Amino acid sequence: MRFENDLARLRTAYQSEPSSEIRGLIEDTIIEKAEDFDKDLIAYNAVRAASSADGRGSADDKPAYFWKVATGRLSPLLELMPAWLETLENKKTRSDYRRGLQLLAQTFVTTEEVTWDRARAFLKGVQDSEKVTSQTVHKWMSAYRNFWLFAGKKPDVWEKHRLARTPTIRKRPWTREEVRLIYDKLREEKDWLQHPVWIAAHTGARLNAVCHLTFIPERQIIIFPAQKRELADRTIPAHEAIIESLAIWSAERRSASTTGTRFSELKTGLGFGHEVDFHSFRRTFSTESENLGCPEGITADIMGHRKHTITYGLYSGGTRVDIMRDWINRLTY
Repeated sequence: MRFENDLARLRTAYQSEPSSEIRGLIEDTIIEKAEDFDKDLIAYNAVRAASSADGRGSADDKPAYFWKVATGRLSPLLELMPAWLETLENKKTRSDYRRGLQLLAQTFVTTEEVTWDRARAFLKGVQDSEKVTSQTVHKWMSAYRNFWLFAGKKPDVWEKHRLARTPTIRKRPWTREEVRLIYDKLREEKDWLQHPVWIAAHTGARLNAVCHLTFIPERQIIIFPAQKRELADRTIPAHEAIIESLAIWSAERRSASTTGTRFSELKTGLGFGHEVDFHSFRRTFSTESENLGCPEGITADIMGHRKHTITYGLYSGGTRVDIMRDWINRLTY
């Protein structure tokens, strides 16, 4: 990590310094750092004469390589990626962008290798090989543009690309049998993922809400923080089947990013495709509630959906917890 940390720190200082005199002093420091990696392989004049056009080079060129990267003459994807990702506050965005850049690094070593035509060929190839939607590739393109700017490069190689449209995948609920299959597998393997899965299946809560819930055991209620267009936190009764999971999850919960990634891996490993995801538990809860005959207004209050009638949507204070509890406990898998 010392190599990468020095690269990022010195590169930022060098590129952001407007004074050519001070940049020269920073470059002297860069060369000294480069010499530290291998004093016998580099001299000041040799580094000065090094070409800025070639790539990483052999292991014997590591000092010159360090100099090129630290002065912005060369921008290797993998070495600069950790420092760039640290600038992103949103964990989900960071995870998505990391995946996109890792795929790019399988084809290119540095930004200097990427031309507009090569970028176009890469985008088409990665959409086909990874079997992802054009929306996902557009998200990765945003990552590439931001990374190019971070590296001090013009991002125009990632502009004006037209991607093949992918058909919209209609999402569906998990069936009751699939819910049970997933839960039983996780429970048998003593996998922590069993708890957010089981909670989602019995509450219809979104992933982020599950990961930030508050469980009050003495009252056996769950408080979900406001999500999407909800105006306030939402309180619902805890289904009797998830009391144990709520207690364990409250003490040892994971982030939404970690939980979502882990569930995607599980789902794919079980042979399920893009038509189902963690959010499908919300669809399942809605479907099962409808099949139980639960009034739509009660299901809406449990799930945090807006009621569109004036009588209930505008004037009602919401369904009482004891009434919600009666309907929630009718749900079984």
